[in-house]
Amino acid sequence: MKRQVIKLGPTDGSGAFTSAQGAAVLGRLYAIEYRPGTIDTGATLTVTCEGDASKPLLTKASAGTSNTWFYPRDLQNAIADGAALTGTAGGDRALPVLNGYIKGVLASGGTSVAGGSMVVYYMEDD
Repeated sequence: MKRQVIKLGPTDGSGAFTSAQGAAVLGRLYAIEYRPGTIDTGATLTVTCEGDASKPLLTKASAGTSNTWFYPRDLQNAIADGAALTGTAGGDRALPVLNGYIKGVLASGGTSVAGGSMVVYYMEDD
């Protein structure tokens, strides 16, 4: 397992921050550890993987001020009908595929605060 630490701050005068582009990742997401530091409790954290396309990984409104772990998962599709999901209420889930760089965006994180970070844990594919 590998990890990538992504800085979330400092925020601007409106409480917003967008992380810089980090190293590209090809693999599967295992977990995201949110370390808010000085980020306000009402902040919204949005995490995506940016490559040939943008893939949403996590959106958490009112993320809070405590260190928290998230385990995002994708619903799987049926083979016979690609639009049909195989599980809807706790059913089949897959580790999200990562193919690009991980981006974190904060909204309402507090006016001009130092911020915090997130740690993305992933398994690299060959």
